[in-house]
Amino acid sequence: MASPVQDMQKIGEAKLEFLFWDIYNSSLYSPSGVFAKDEYPIALNIQYLRDIEAQDLVDKTAEEWEKLGFTQEQISPWLEKIATIWPDIEKGDELLLIVEADKRSRFYHNQTLIGDMQDETFGPSFLAIWLDENCSFPKLRKKLIGKGS
Repeated sequence: MASPVQDMQKIGEAKLEFLFWDIYNSSLYSPSGVFAKDEYPIALNIQYLRDIEAQDLVDKTAEEWEKLGFTQEQISPWLEKIATIWPDIEKGDELLLIVEADKRSRFYHNQTLIGDMQDETFGPSFLAIWLDENCSFPKLRKKLIGKGS
């Protein structure tokens, strides 16, 4: 089966570690292999290094959006939708988000399409968790966008 990102090139990659735990490896892709803010398509792949329940992922996503200044009114519809899409994660699983040129988004679990988001504001807002200059993990961001070592 062909990879959903087979026509893209890796921009950067980074591992998220928290205290003593490895949480996930992440990779960012674009057609050119270069990060350019607000240019699509773009893809973020996360390979989990531990088991995580779907609801914990949804809760952490909500927390990160709130830190970035999103309102409950903005994020509530998104959270409801991803809660119906995301599965419980087992160590080794991958979640991939592709934000297309029209800013519509598709989620894949282990290379299989599991759902999409038609809301054009969702994809950029979701990616902001990793790519916004005010994100919670600036070192990870730098590596993902190809600016860190």
